Formats: sequence, C-alpha cells, structure tokens
Amino acid sequence: MRSYLKFLRRCAGVSLAGDWRYYAWIGGLAALCVIGLNAYAKQFAAGLEITGMSDQVSWGVYIANFTFLVGMAAAAVMLVIPVYIYKNEDLHDLVIFGELLAVAAILMCLAFVTVDLGRPDRFWHLIPVIGVFHFPGSMLSWDVLVLNGYLVLNIYICGYLLYCRYQNRKPAKWFYIPFVFTAIFWAISIHTVTAFLYVGLGGRPFWNSSIVGPRFLASAFTAGPAFVILALQVVRRASASAAGSPGAPPESNAAAPQRLMHRAATAADLELLAVCLPELESVPQEERRACLAGATVLDVAAGDVLLRQGSKDNDAFFVLKGRVVVRREEGGRFRTTRNIGPGEQFGEVSALAGTPRAATATAAEPTRVLRLPQESLRSLMRNPKMNEIITWRMGERLMISDRSLLILRAIVQVSMIINVFLLANEIFTEFYNSNVQDVSWRYLVLGLHGHHALVPWFWTAATLNIGAMVVLMLPLSRRLTGLNVACVMCIFGIWIEKGMGLVIPGFIPTPLGEMVEYVPSLNETLVCAGIWAFGLLCFTIFLRMSVPILQGELSRANET
Repeated sequence: MRSYLKFLRRCAGVSLAGDWRYYAWIGGLAALCVIGLNAYAKQFAAGLEITGMSDQVSWGVYIANFTFLVGMAAAAVMLVIPVYIYKNEDLHDLVIFGELLAVAAILMCLAFVTVDLGRPDRFWHLIPVIGVFHFPGSMLSWDVLVLNGYLVLNIYICGYLLYCRYQNRKPAKWFYIPFVFTAIFWAISIHTVTAFLYVGLGGRPFWNSSIVGPRFLASAFTAGPAFVILALQVVRRASASAAGSPGAPPESNAAAPQRLMHRAATAADLELLAVCLPELESVPQEERRACLAGATVLDVAAGDVLLRQGSKDNDAFFVLKGRVVVRREEGGRFRTTRNIGPGEQFGEVSALAGTPRAATATAAEPTRVLRLPQESLRSLMRNPKMNEIITWRMGERLMISDRSLLILRAIVQVSMIINVFLLANEIFTEFYNSNVQDVSWRYLVLGLHGHHALVPWFWTAATLNIGAMVVLMLPLSRRLTGLNVACVMCIFGIWIEKGMGLVIPGFIPTPLGEMVEYVPSLNETLVCAGIWAFGLLCFTIFLRMSVPILQGELSRANET
C-alpha cells in the first residue's frame, strides 16, 4: 500500500510538470471550467428556465452531448479488440490511451446528466438500493448501471496496467484479462442501452426504429477512434524533441559498439545480470556458459550511443548497471520509447528479426551492458521463463507509429461507411412511405410550416459525414494531413448527427402537434463548454501521467 501511495504521489507530481505550452493548455481549460461552473451556479439558483428547454422540448444540448460522449467512451473497445482478440502488436501500447479516453468521456457523461437534472439534489434516487431505482423496469436504471460499471472497469484496468509498468512487473493475466473481455461486452452495452432509452419512448415516433441501436454503434466506432488518432499525434509530438535539443540523442559520442571499450563476458557478469533478472536462474549452468561464446561487456560513459537507428548489426543488449534511453527518430524529431535499467534488454527485436535498428540507444549515465550475439539470445530464449520475460518486454515500449494510426483509419473508414448507409436507409424509409409519423424527419431535413431551425444543422452534418467518408476512401487519407481532416469532419459531423439531429427532432412537433423550436441559451453553452473543458483537462492529466510510465521515465527503479 505504501508503494502504491508513492506511485500515486509521483503521478500527481508529474501531472503538474511541463513546459509553457502545457501550462497554457491546462490553464485555459481550467479557466473554461470555472466559467462553466459559474454558469451552472446561475442555473442551479434560477432553475432550468434560463436554458432553452421547455415543457415541449425537455431534452436539449446537455443530453445531446451525453449521447455523443457515451459513444466516445464505447469506442475504446475498437482498440481493445484488435489487441486482445486478434493479437495486433501495433496497437498494443495504444490500448491504454483508448481506455483513458473512455474514463474521461464517462466523467463528462455523468456531469452532463447532473446539470440536466432540475433537482440535482435528488440524484441519490439513481443510486441502487439507496434510491428509488425501479430496476429492472426502467431503462434509465440500466443506463446508470452500465455507465458506472464501465467507468469502474476502465479505471481498474488502466490503474493496474500502469502500476505494473511502473513496477516493471508483468501483469497477471488472470487479474485483468477477464475484466478486459467484460469491458468489451460492457462497452457495446452502454451505447445499446442508451439507444434503447430513445427507442423505448413509444410516444416519440422519431425514435421508434430498430435501426437506432446499430446507428449508435456505427457512429461511436467512427468518432471515438477518430478522436484517438488526433490525440495520439498530439502525444507523439509533445513527447518528442527536435534535433539538437536536450531530449535528442547527441551527435557526439556516437561511436559504434565495436569501437567502445569492451571485454569478453564472464560467468560473473551473468551472475550480476541474474540479480536483476531472476528468470536467468532457471537457465542451467551449461547453457549459460554456452551463451558466453561471443558475448562481450561494454563500459560506456553518459551520452555514448550503443546502437544507432537504421544500422544493421544483430546483437542484443542487457543492462548490468546504469540506465539506457531508447529514442526513435520520426520526421526530424526524437521520441523516447523506453528507459531501460538493470536486468532489462534492448535491441532484441531487430536482432531476432534481422531488420535495421528501429531506434537509437544512448547511455543516460555511466553504464555497463552485456552484448549477446543473435545465436546466444536465441539459446537463452529456449528456456520457457526467459522466453516469456524477453517476449513480454519486447512489447513494453511506447510506439505510436504511422502504421498503428492507419490501422485505426481502417476502423474509422468502415464504421463511417456503415453509419452513412444506415442513415440513408432511415431517411429512405421515412420519406418514401409518407405518413403522419415522418413529420419530425421532415422538420429536420426540409423544415415544417415555416420552422427550419435544425435544417442547417442536418445538412452540415450530412456534408461532413459524406465528405469524411469520401476522403477516407481515397488514397489521400493514407497521409496524415488528409487523415486528420477526415477525422475532424467525422467528429463534428457525428456530434451534430447524434446531438442536434437526433435528440431535438424527437420533440418537434409535440404529440399534440405544437411547433416549439429549441435554441440553446448562452448559459447552456457556457455550461457545456465548462464540462468539455473538464473532460479534456482530465484526459490531458491522464496522458501526462501515463506517457512517462509507458516510456519508463517514471518507474520504481528510479524512485528517490
């Protein structure tokens, strides 16, 4: 418990550290949070009458944002499935970012539900056992369970995996894998249940369609990964250093390992390695001695380069003492992928595959490393325990590659095609067979009886969604610039479609035929801005804490 509390304290310290850009960003978000809180205080004092909602339109922009954000939270499953079911290693380290986004999105969902309540002091009625819960008859009670359950699942999974990485300890699969697969089904359920909240209201024919649930999932699996694509590029750039800056590998001291001071490895060196790598004790002495053939020990100074990105040697390295930083060059900038301490290895991936080095490894302090030829490494990996620990550590690095972004692009592309197809089916069904129940659709798409407040919103969303689908189907989207444009179009198009284009038309006209239009008030807009700022602030802090842990900069090994 003491170690975990120290872990939390160090994470909190890291979240408050950054350059002027970080402070400007979180300062701006904090200011928006205060403005939103002030607007909500006015609403709390005056009541919902200062919003644009009325007896006729009782759900407004608050529930619109809630509906969109539930989808954002559910989209984390689109990173989990490729990794844990299809064993996609390109997205291995990116899963944590999707789950952190889910936590931030659910927190915003709960905030939007709270501000939508006219009497938030009666929120306790939504708490099982304590309040009047009406379970299982009420769909709202189901929504409360799935949202809070999904929040707890993601907090647990993220917290456990990050703490294990901090401890440089392999996570126990039985301790988190069952929760990962539970979260997959739970993610689908949170958006399906939200869709059923609308579908179950029989007095609102605009929502009475069995296709609403699939539409919700398709739009969620589009907007969520699109947001992750943009966020990952921000993380990649923010965690990188320009050439010549303190975070970049030095141009000097760039000697090849063959020219560094070295000597033949001995059994004593393996004993020293076994102190920090207990799995080595399971290797018989005869096999250990055989691994020493061709092995050398290098003593290097801080700043010496042990391997250079793009080189084609086939040796793997184990750190005996000291610390090594591995950085990858991407577009003229260098990003830390690993911080390696005693008992850990580097260079093993390209050594085993026979491919050029994917990154540059530099000694961060006076360091001693054991260099093993490819054959010796393979011999060690014949031992089950050594194979397990080396294979696990091969995947423990922060790699945000263009390839991983393009995998997410494929998810967004397919989901957007399905989303547009389902929407087209909905519109055809309503307009081809004209009846009294299609008036809400006509109001949304064309306007009705001189009322057309939502028509610009609908056509803006349609233009953005179709435009994004076209861009994603073109080779243009294989370049990051085109992909980013498509992702922004997806996010805004789906926000309008699931917000102003889904929630509001269900109330217009009313069952009595009244045409009462809805326009968000300034106070509502400020409250929404404050909640969005709160969510982005949470997500920023989550990233600021998790990236150093994933890179190895924040670990128990370098506790002071």
